[in-house]
Amino acid sequence: MELKRNRNQRDSIVFNGHDLSSLVSCRIRRPIMASVTAEFEDAPGRSGEYFRRAKRSGYDLQVDMQLRAEHRREVEKVRHDLAALLWSDEPAPLYLPDDPTRYLMAIVSGATDLDEITDDCPQATVTFHIGDPDYYGQHRRMDMSDTASFAVGGTLPAALTVTAKPGACSSWRITNTDTAEFVEVVQPLTASSVVRMDFDKEHVTVNGSVAQLNIMSDFFTVKDRAHIKISSGSAVLEWEERWL
Repeated sequence: MELKRNRNQRDSIVFNGHDLSSLVSCRIRRPIMASVTAEFEDAPGRSGEYFRRAKRSGYDLQVDMQLRAEHRREVEKVRHDLAALLWSDEPAPLYLPDDPTRYLMAIVSGATDLDEITDDCPQATVTFHIGDPDYYGQHRRMDMSDTASFAVGGTLPAALTVTAKPGACSSWRITNTDTAEFVEVVQPLTASSVVRMDFDKEHVTVNGSVAQLNIMSDFFTVKDRAHIKISSGSAVLEWEERWL
């Protein structure tokens, strides 16, 4: 019995840099957004509750996959090839066919029925766990000196990475002028010094060594239109768009 599948490129799903469309067609089952947990606490002496916070949670995303095989003898090879491309020991980018410009950080989790595929039923449901509910879009980069104003993109705040050449100075600071938040290196710098900042990991180095920071430093995020100022020299700002 022949198992023929229509190779529709609209089914393209890319995981960890691998396009799976030559092996499977797929149907995605996912929510509009990650589940939200709203937390409240009792209001002493009155009816009702006080709102505390809302949090988006990680979730499972199920993908029904139909193996593409011209003949039944090809099914086992496709199964092995697919398993090799799905395996990852850490979360990796997952691009889905209906949103090819944004990705989720995902990892295959739990049992699959790949080992139960038969000649008569070459399909499987694969579950990707999404621990980080944000979608990631374009990688953006800009050079600056003194001040900069720029559109961040996305619908969520983004974290910067900064590579700066401050020049010779006793300290160096980068400031979000909209909020007055700043991160400041407080150690002597030379003309050859390179400062690297990762705002997401809250980590700063000078020439590869951990930097001394002003204790009032606050690793800020940027959103909508950002306004940034540096105290001297030049810097390269980079970030990933983040989307709901």
